[in-house]
Amino acid sequence: MRIHSKHHGSVNWDGLGAGVSLACALHCALLPLIFSLLPGLQLILMSVEPQWQGLVWWLLWNHEAERLVVGAVLLFAAVVLGRGYLSHRSRLPLVLAMMAGGAMALGAFGHWHSRDLAHVLLQVVGGLGVAAAHVQNWRLLYRCVDEATPLVA
Repeated sequence: MRIHSKHHGSVNWDGLGAGVSLACALHCALLPLIFSLLPGLQLILMSVEPQWQGLVWWLLWNHEAERLVVGAVLLFAAVVLGRGYLSHRSRLPLVLAMMAGGAMALGAFGHWHSRDLAHVLLQVVGGLGVAAAHVQNWRLLYRCVDEATPLVA
């Protein structure tokens, strides 16, 4: 049996990054469907306690919230994937994340109208690509640990 001592008990940053990127992609893909339910959603928002209504409206209707999340995802990916590169020396996750991150940044910071399908597609494809980069980085890190860890009886 192999023991992954390097990862035992530590936070799986790639797992977290992949999960957040997938959640971002799902959010971008499902938001247009949610918009079709706006009349009911607005009724629900009116029932939210007044102190939270401003935050809920900001998260749903402000492009700055989207840009903040995309910036955080890209910064997180750069740090985690950069640290992974120092261990496994494979550029594949970095290249994949750069291409996907470019799509996400173009979708978030480009001058799009709310109805533009390109905006949604760029965000979804970018989020899925960043998630794939994290999964690839995760696999490479485990392969790197497997090769360095001796068999334990």
